[in-house]
Amino acid sequence: MEEEEELYIPKSYLTVQIVHDIMAEFEWPVSYELIDETEDWQAVIIKFETCEIELEDIPDNGINFTFLSYDNGKELNAEYSEIIKYLNNYDPEEHLDLEYNSYTDPLLDITTSVRNDMKNLQYYHMDFITGTDYTWAEKYLKDKEK
Repeated sequence: MEEEEELYIPKSYLTVQIVHDIMAEFEWPVSYELIDETEDWQAVIIKFETCEIELEDIPDNGINFTFLSYDNGKELNAEYSEIIKYLNNYDPEEHLDLEYNSYTDPLLDITTSVRNDMKNLQYYHMDFITGTDYTWAEKYLKDKEK
């Protein structure tokens, strides 16, 4: 009789509380709600007044950052890696005071990743969050239709 191989599922350290605590370090011009969204991996949705952004922990691979909706509920589903080319003057190494992962403390690394994501939102996406500029989203959707 063959032994069944156990599926390795790495532990996720992302929690609503961590996102809440880190977001509290920053000023946000619009209100938001945090939603615990556990699917295949642990995720937290930041629901702003006009858009939703998902932080999904892919253990051993970092945080996947997805813009789920914009303009009061229009579907977007744009992963961060797909939208970078639509951002003007995108240079996080120069513009953001990024923190680096320890690779020895997974809880610290999640905290660091979430803080870097919030710095990114603050610097590059505040007009998107407040609903005053959807230029990159519209370009992304137009290209996606092609």
